[in-house]
Amino acid sequence: MAQTILSGVSRRRFRVLVVGNGLLLGLLVVHALDHALRQEAAVPGGTAAVGAAGFVTVLLVLALAAAGHPLAPAATAFVGFATAVGFVAVHVLPDWGPFSQPYPDIPVDDLSWAGMIVPAVAGLIVGAIGLSRLRPSR
Repeated sequence: MAQTILSGVSRRRFRVLVVGNGLLLGLLVVHALDHALRQEAAVPGGTAAVGAAGFVTVLLVLALAAAGHPLAPAATAFVGFATAVGFVAVHVLPDWGPFSQPYPDIPVDDLSWAGMIVPAVAGLIVGAIGLSRLRPSR
């Protein structure tokens, strides 16, 4: 009986990581579609590479969470916070190099801004969820 309860707690512990990483991945897809279908400015190669690395990383962390791997909470915290920092660094800060595409410098509308801010905020939330799952459940 105790083992059944523990496995249920463990499943719930990882379920929220799966949902969070899945949501983050979906928001990255929406952001990429906004770039591809709605924005006139070409995405610089370095920026595209950072975005692709973000997709792959979130997908790998999603797989870790789905498998219930012990590293999933720490990886989720990392990928969530890294996503938030990445969006700010790439799209909010003034032009700082080949991985930068500041939105104030290109013609984007409010919907594009929302499509950048929402995943950044979601990254913070997913990062916090990952941190909250680092401690064993009671």
